[in-house]
Amino acid sequence: MLKTIKGSKYYCGLDLGSHSIKVALVRGQDDENLELLGVYEVPSIGLKEASISDLTELSQTVARAIEGVCQRVVAKPTAVHLGISADLLSFRQSSAIVPLVDAGTKVVAPSDIAKVNHQARLLGVGIDEEIVHSFEQFYKVDDVNVSLNPMGLYGRKLESHLLLLIANAGRLRNMNKAVHQAGFDVQKVSLSSYAASQVALDESFRNEGCALIDIGAHMTSVLFFKNGILGDVQFIQWGGGFITRSIADRLSLTTDLAEEIKKTHAFAGKLNPQEASGDILVKRDKGYVPIRRQSVCEAVEWEIENLLTHLETVLKGSALFHQLNKGAVIVGGTALLPGLIERIEQRTNLTVSMGIATKGLQNPSIFAGAIGLAQLNYSQRKNKALNLKTTQGWVKKFYVKFEELCQEYF
Repeated sequence: MLKTIKGSKYYCGLDLGSHSIKVALVRGQDDENLELLGVYEVPSIGLKEASISDLTELSQTVARAIEGVCQRVVAKPTAVHLGISADLLSFRQSSAIVPLVDAGTKVVAPSDIAKVNHQARLLGVGIDEEIVHSFEQFYKVDDVNVSLNPMGLYGRKLESHLLLLIANAGRLRNMNKAVHQAGFDVQKVSLSSYAASQVALDESFRNEGCALIDIGAHMTSVLFFKNGILGDVQFIQWGGGFITRSIADRLSLTTDLAEEIKKTHAFAGKLNPQEASGDILVKRDKGYVPIRRQSVCEAVEWEIENLLTHLETVLKGSALFHQLNKGAVIVGGTALLPGLIERIEQRTNLTVSMGIATKGLQNPSIFAGAIGLAQLNYSQRKNKALNLKTTQGWVKKFYVKFEELCQEYF
């Protein structure tokens, strides 16, 4: 019987993917360090093509995944940071303008920034939609002063530009319900790819310019970072599952068997005729059957070319492409395909590297999203506790408001 931990010592990330559900559990050692206690993965049951096909089955799968990762520490968290795939999200730019003062100028205050951002979020979301992420891009003061942080500047009007990641509200509620039905609270919902960037990219990569390529089962997310800001995001309708399906269709194999062949024999690089020759022995009901290695290579190559074409179009089509001084970082199960990094480098002329390297964890890029979600869970609850400790009294709030009024009218 697992013991429920009511404190904030353990932090859980739950990555709900269309192919598999991944969980990571971390423990807060101190304010700077987190210890990865374990990861766990189970096939997605009850979730099909970004929709819940069976709520009960999905809830049971979530419970089994979390209990699996908790067995090592004999503990169970009460809440998770939920990660959803790009299949569930869309993105759009939104902007808004608010007047600062009727006549003259005033100093931009935090309340002005909050007001214009709130207005931009309202204008950018539909009645049946919910904002999962809101990323500030830049601000304009009086149409002439472009700033990443306008606080303290003089002006008469303030303009805000946001990048919004949006989900259908009904779908999001159903995902939350599945987790609640499994016996856990949802602290927050995030795009799994964005969570992966928190552990796959360090501060220098996000500041100097980098693209994170997260290859999922049915969708690939490309996130562009510059000056510490997520400046662009693109979703590609291609995932590692396309390789599996190609192998299964071309070789008349089951999906499970094709997936196993992909993991053990697939190669994304260009093979010479000698390397592509020979057979692969595949276990069937009546024994082992030989399959030509060349046929596997052809099935993989067809889909790898599709991926490279999409990536080249998205990367070079972004306004941030020439500012990617740190190149690209790739995560996800398909990122482990031998030769893929070299193929992407050749096609895009970018330096490409593998994602995180966590000590003691084999193939950590597969669990980058879940680990990032667990770390975000820790950061969120830590900041919440810090805010409670530093809440301003009414005297301080009155003083701040009085100061803003003085700056506005005098």
